Amino acid sequence: MIMGSTSPRIGGMIVGYYVVCPRKAWLSMRGLWMEQENENVQLGRLIDESTYTRARKAIDLSAEAPSGIRLVGKVDVVNLREGVLHEVKKSKAVEEAHVWQLRFYLWLLRLNGVTRADGSPFTGQLDYPKLRRSDRVELSDEDVSRLEEIVDAVAKAYAQPPPERHPRRSFCRKCAFEELCYG
Repeated sequence: MIMGSTSPRIGGMIVGYYVVCPRKAWLSMRGLWMEQENENVQLGRLIDESTYTRARKAIDLSAEAPSGIRLVGKVDVVNLREGVLHEVKKSKAVEEAHVWQLRFYLWLLRLNGVTRADGSPFTGQLDYPKLRRSDRVELSDEDVSRLEEIVDAVAKAYAQPPPERHPRRSFCRKCAFEELCYG
């Protein structure tokens, strides 16, 4: 999300954060970005920058949700010939967030009327180079409804006090906000 206005611009990373931890999404929306200091995030960024270098073709996306909220995203790698959006991730620790982030980007393409050359929708692929694994991600009508709900919930949360802390979960240990929440 981009700060500086009364109505939020919501991005794919915020959607992923919200799915896993609404508090992390809220803190990020408020301008707290602690990832630059987090070793796990730095390793993930290095993996992203050093893989798929020949196929690298990142794109920026934007659209407007049916509710009028501005949506933005940056896709790691796009294979335009095959119609596949790729997101490169370090591990599957928060796979659900990765899936929803990629579905969000597929939704932005749909909102803009962008399809493959044959008219079919783009698909997504989560790439985990360290694990030597890739998972296919598609966008269904049910997913679109859920994304609309998530975006509306994120926009409402923007104007609220921070959400309560969750009880500490296993992935909290590697979260950039772990010390802020539990330190």
